[in-house]
Amino acid sequence: MKKIITITTLAILALTATTPVLAAKKRVWSKTAVASGVSGPGVGAKLTKWKQYVNLSFYGLSKVNRVEYELTYNGNGTEQGIFGDIAVDKSSVGREMFLGTCSHGACVAHKNVSSLKLTITYKMKDGTQIVKRYRLKY
Repeated sequence: MKKIITITTLAILALTATTPVLAAKKRVWSKTAVASGVSGPGVGAKLTKWKQYVNLSFYGLSKVNRVEYELTYNGNGTEQGIFGDIAVDKSSVGREMFLGTCSHGACVAHKNVSSLKLTITYKMKDGTQIVKRYRLKY
């Protein structure tokens, strides 16, 4: 009986014994130098309120010769797409793209639009190119 009490007491002590709590390392914030102005080309994409247009704003184009864009998405049950290019003559330009089809001045927006993917290719003045891919939330 004494053995059972001793074993039970040791088990209870082992289970309730305090162990040191290990905390995560203290975070040390360092200062990061931020360059003033835009360092390279970029794009901003925004859906309009009714989600029928995508507005693209290209910026930081001082070293860019041409911008090519391709927007693909699913609409009306099939894959749709819009593509084009812009000869750059300013540091920023914009494009408005209609998510639908137009014929003889009558435009119809696509229904059930999903899976918007945007590919931008920047053709630089030094002959190189930069390709960036994005997914847009609809």
